[in-house]
Amino acid sequence: MLATITDLITGATVRIRDSGSASPRLDAEVLFRHVAGLDRTTLFLALRDNAREDHIARFHDLVERRIAGQPVAYLVGKREFMGLSFAVTPDVLIPRPETELLVEWALTRLGTLGVDPINVVDVGAGSGAIAVSITALGPVNTRVLGIEPSPSAREVIERNATELLTDDQRTRFTIAGDDLLSDHPGPFNMVLANLPYLTPEQLAGNPDLAAEPRLALSGGADGLDLVRRLIAQLPGRLTDTCAVGLEIDTSQSDTVATLLKETIPNADVSIVRDLAGHDRHVVAVA
Repeated sequence: MLATITDLITGATVRIRDSGSASPRLDAEVLFRHVAGLDRTTLFLALRDNAREDHIARFHDLVERRIAGQPVAYLVGKREFMGLSFAVTPDVLIPRPETELLVEWALTRLGTLGVDPINVVDVGAGSGAIAVSITALGPVNTRVLGIEPSPSAREVIERNATELLTDDQRTRFTIAGDDLLSDHPGPFNMVLANLPYLTPEQLAGNPDLAAEPRLALSGGADGLDLVRRLIAQLPGRLTDTCAVGLEIDTSQSDTVATLLKETIPNADVSIVRDLAGHDRHVVAVA
């Protein structure tokens, strides 16, 4: 006798919970929806139905891989961000909800810059979550450059740009594989970055991050190697009216705020906190 979908998800939830997941039921539901090609509503209506044998086999395989530590986003190959479904692979960092706050801040600022066109650069673009979202959701006169040094990650950005942007938006979106802003003199109206900012101790103490690319996480001894370099490159690359937004670890907010104040003396520098109340982004507006 075949198991019902409820039986499968309930059993998987227990096993995933015992492996240490903070969201075992959600993990199990997302994995089954992926296998069966169901949306949330359809899954709810089908919970009492018997699961198909081919779905059972594929689901069990994904559950085993989840228990082994692989993130759900990598297992299903996508992650929702700003209402858009982004392709993700183990070559890119999985987009986080807290980064949506940086995008929301940026979208609000874009409307106040009063320039045409608006030139935006996302440094360390990863999956393209920030850059593609700004292009898709920002004003029609926004031109976005996404800089990402990893060739594999740039392939993911290209895929997301192709799948999520209209033809017109795609003409205003560019991908480059350079070292921060070294090869890009600007000038830019807005600079955004979610660069690697974790320390070796933080990485060692968080095994949940083991599946994600170290290049996208490790920021050196104090986590700020790349952030310092980027801030040092800002002079001469910003327009008189500009905005800068950087994602950071909560312990780094004072240091990064001081660096931005010293580098852009005429800017108002402030902190954006995440939904947990932690300092998460340092932003500057001139």
